[in-house]
Amino acid sequence: MKAMTGPHDGQLVLVVEDSVLVAMAIEDALIERGLAVVVATTVAAAEQLAEAHMPDVALLDLQLPDGLTLDLARRLRDAGCAVAISSGLDSGAVPESHNFAIQFRKPTSPDLLADWAVTSLQAGKLAQLRKPVPISSCSRSGTG
Repeated sequence: MKAMTGPHDGQLVLVVEDSVLVAMAIEDALIERGLAVVVATTVAAAEQLAEAHMPDVALLDLQLPDGLTLDLARRLRDAGCAVAISSGLDSGAVPESHNFAIQFRKPTSPDLLADWAVTSLQAGKLAQLRKPVPISSCSRSGTG
């Protein structure tokens, strides 16, 4: 597992993929874009990583040796993380309840996944900039 800082400092991408070669290719594409990355090959390891450091973006393989990532996807989304799910199964494998997650059909280009992650991070930054910021009023006597 590599982690790297760059232009997107402080923003973390979680890659959950049981194929080590696929995970490495996705990780490399993300690092090339200056993103910090953590990789898990099981649902249990992904949950531990997310508890330690909540990611901003998650790229989840749907089916892992220790189960499906559907519950993890929901928890990540509820915590404000952008979620993508990739699967080699039929399009109906991801239930409608998980339409919040963008879905990629395997095999998917690591560059496409990395570009989606960058776009999601940029969209998240824009959404934060659009939030109204309360301005406290200043009332000091003698100013005016």
